[in-house]
Amino acid sequence: MNALPVRNAPPPPLELDVLADIVDGLARAEPLWRPHVAHDPHDRVRLRLLATPAYEVWLLGWAPGQSVGLHDHGDANGAFVVVDGELTETTLESDRLSTVTLGVGEFGRVPAGVLHDVANRSSRNATSIHAYSHPLRAMGFYGDDGSLARIEAVHEQSTLLDDAAVSPAAVWRALHPASVGGGTIRR
Repeated sequence: MNALPVRNAPPPPLELDVLADIVDGLARAEPLWRPHVAHDPHDRVRLRLLATPAYEVWLLGWAPGQSVGLHDHGDANGAFVVVDGELTETTLESDRLSTVTLGVGEFGRVPAGVLHDVANRSSRNATSIHAYSHPLRAMGFYGDDGSLARIEAVHEQSTLLDDAAVSPAAVWRALHPASVGGGTIRR
């Protein structure tokens, strides 16, 4: 009797603290991303900084009043850090909304499947760096009552940090900040 081939299950997503370390390292490597910061009054600006099979990193520009809406990241864990301005994160927990305002240097961590919204409720532009593992393929969007309204595909973009003008050593230092200096990760 022939055995059926065994399919390898995909590896689990990276843990939230690992993703927070990645966005922290990139936030510190400001020359890599700062020239790409942009804000549009009509739509959030989303630029893919880098992508690997295990995770991807995005730079987001938020004009005042912009938000994502209540959404999930499918099977992806997510973490982000605010690098300019402030953002408000609202999370649906046990049928109630919980809200926190995050300033420069503060992190949001979003486990896979959790519903949340991120918004710029201030009068100034805001900028953030987000990491997702697994790379985003689709996001579910929800009504205020938590019911699924729609699923949207996340379209792949080319990455900014794969450019030949970017030093591979600079990217390595940004993604492995504990190997540089005192090894302290800002939390």
